[in-house]
Parts: sequence; C-alpha cells; structure tokens
Amino acid sequence: MIKNKQAPIIVIGAGIAGLTAASELQKQGKSVVVLEARDRLGGRIFSQKIGHEVYDLGASWIHGIEANPIWSIVQQNQIQTTVFNYNESIYYQSNGQLLDSTGKLIFEQSLDDLLHQFKEIDQPERYRHALHALETWLNGQEFLDHINNQFHLDKNAVIKLQKMLLDFFNLLAEDPCASDLAHLSAEFWKNEGFYPGDEVIFPQGYVQVIDSLSKNITVLTNKVVECIDYSQDIIQVLTVDGEKFSASQVVITVPLGVLKKYHIQFLPDLSQQKKQAIQSLGFGTFNKLFVRFNECFWKSAEYEQINNVYIHNQHRWLNFLDMSEIYHQPTLLFLFGGASATWLENVSCDVVWQEIKQSLELIFDEIPQPIQLFKTEWGNDPFSEGSFSYQAVGHTSDQVGILKQPIQGKLFFAGEHLASFGAGTVHGAYESGLDVVKSM
Repeated sequence: MIKNKQAPIIVIGAGIAGLTAASELQKQGKSVVVLEARDRLGGRIFSQKIGHEVYDLGASWIHGIEANPIWSIVQQNQIQTTVFNYNESIYYQSNGQLLDSTGKLIFEQSLDDLLHQFKEIDQPERYRHALHALETWLNGQEFLDHINNQFHLDKNAVIKLQKMLLDFFNLLAEDPCASDLAHLSAEFWKNEGFYPGDEVIFPQGYVQVIDSLSKNITVLTNKVVECIDYSQDIIQVLTVDGEKFSASQVVITVPLGVLKKYHIQFLPDLSQQKKQAIQSLGFGTFNKLFVRFNECFWKSAEYEQINNVYIHNQHRWLNFLDMSEIYHQPTLLFLFGGASATWLENVSCDVVWQEIKQSLELIFDEIPQPIQLFKTEWGNDPFSEGSFSYQAVGHTSDQVGILKQPIQGKLFFAGEHLASFGAGTVHGAYESGLDVVKSM
C-alpha cells in the first residue's frame, strides 16, 4: 500500500496554469506528475506550423508588457516577440464611406464615454445584462444632451451614432469577451485585466513560453481523466483507457468548459455550492479565421500603417487585423466571439469568406480570391469546450472563491477562470497557477 506522503501530486492539464503550478511545486521539492488529455502541451495555447510560418490558433497576445509575468518569462528565455499595438483604427460606414476625422472623433469619444460608464457602474448592476444598461444609456436624456451640446448633431445623425455604438458594443462583447451583450454582466468592463504597455505577439509561436515552463516537468500526454476518487487518503485518478494513477493531492486546471460539461466525475460528488459556482461563471467561444492572399489589396499609401480596420454593415461591425508583416505574406485575421464563433464552427471556410466578402465589397472595388483559408473551432474541442471565461450576469467574486476553495486539503482548482486579475488571459492563468500552490 502506498503511503500518502509517497504518492506524487498530480496536476490535471498541461496548459499555462497547470505547468506553472507543477513548476512551482517542483521548486519546493515535491514529486509532481502532469496528466494531459491532448497529444501536445499548451492547452489553449496552440502554435501550429502551416507552410513556412507558425500561427497561433489559440492565445496570441501578451496584453501589456509592463509588470506582466509572461513578459518576464519571455525576457528570461530570450523569446522573440513583435510589438503589435493597434496603431490606429479606421472605420467604414454601412454606405462604404470612411469616417472622416470629425466623425471618427465623435465616434471614439462617445465610445470612451460609454466605456467609462461601464467602469463606474454600481455593484448591484452586475445583475443587469450589459445590453440593457447600454440601451438605457444610449436612449437616456443625459447622453443625448451630452452629444448635442458637444457635437451639435441633428436627429438623424444621433440615431445613426446610436446604432453604430450599439453594434460596436456587440462586437466588444464578442472580442474580447467571447460572449454577447445579452449574457454579459453590466460590470464586464470594470475588470478588464490587461497590463499597461505594448501588446506583443510571437512570430515563432506562443508555444515557446510553454516550452520554457515545461522544462524538467514530467508530463504524460493522451491521458484523458474521467474520474477523481478522493474518498480515501490516497486519491485515485482514472483515465478513459482504464489507467489508474495514485496521488497525495490533485490540482485540477482543466478549462471551465470541461467542468461545465461534467467530463470529469468526482467521488464523492462536488458540493451543490461548487456545482452552482461552475455553472454560474461565464465561459464563451472565440475563434479565428486566417485568410491569405497574393497581394495586400486593402493597402493604400494614405493608410499604410493602419493594421486595424472596422466595417459597419447594416447589422454588425466586421473587424480585421492586417498580419502581413508577421507572416511574411498578405494575411488578414478575422475574429469571432459568442454566437458568431459558434456559427463559424458549423459552416465551411468558403461560406464564411462569402459572408465577409459582402462587407469588404462595400469599400474595395476588386477583391482577389484567397489562396488559403483556415479557422479554429474551440467550441468543438472536447478538451476545452470553448475558449475562455467572461463575466456573466450576476457574476461575483464569491462564486470564484467558492470554486477556488480546496476540498479536504486534497483537491485544488486553478485556471484563467479563477484568476484574481486577468481572467480570460494567459497572465491570469499563470497567476492562478502560482496562487493555487500557495493554498496547498
């Protein structure tokens, strides 16, 4: 019989939170084994070589490098990065006309004013969804008076601005929140969770951070955990192929989506309170479509440095990022969150492209045929069941605290969804991995 102190600590999940926890535990002299369901490390960090370039199909950005712990890892390991700030955005209206400097000023200032409203929102407002709060503000007399006094717009111009702002917030709900306004808490912008400073990406892939963290850590891949039996002193971790692993403690870092789908059975079962916390936290889907061309048909001398373009059609904003310098090939990246991300997963790349092309035709005369299209499908991935967490209506720190609470000193939970700062980000997952070790 294995004595408790001789059994290793098992970490479930070789994403950023799991590897961080395992690394910290090993520094303390603990015996650690990481079980990973996939045939690779990294989880929702997934760098894949396609042709001659490496594409990040999951996480891409370090969101602000000042005091960001991921940036520290990058510097320590001399990993190459490229600054990719949103240099300047341009906005095309539904009639295909570019917003001029005055129109852009009015739009961006109104947008900033509304975002400030969300940042200052009272705590009870978490029980109201963001769509309701936004519609109330947009139609409120205070907003209308402010617009009229500052910009002297006529009634038709105000109505047009309201529509553009409402649709833009729908886009913000998708990116960066992987949700939609009807499911998002009105408090969503209070806890943005980004660091200041430049935003950077990885020409050779975010996986380099994973490679740095996983050095000297025992990781067993293709181990799909289906049951954790913690009814005895020695915990038994069972996989779908019948393997059994003994552990003194278990750190569970699987994505929130996996917990929501009950892919892992717990013996004894989790408390009702913990189950409710799991179900109450928001978890959304976010996908990418990469489109490669032979030429940068969207470039003009006037907007040579622009890398972030928004097009407003009758119903929504379309956003694309120019990634050509990163991938050494004319490349556009389109981002989809919430319902549109789910739609993306259920149609072909060609269908998506035809939909996008209709918006592009509003502003470009000739659009060449892409030479390659590829997309992500994180909602269809059984080992993630989505992309990252968001603040759902009614979200409270108490719910996060309930899920973080260890069980009998045996089971511990970590992941981006439990981050005290930066939920939904890589740095949030990293800091959650550090925090969980402190609680052991």
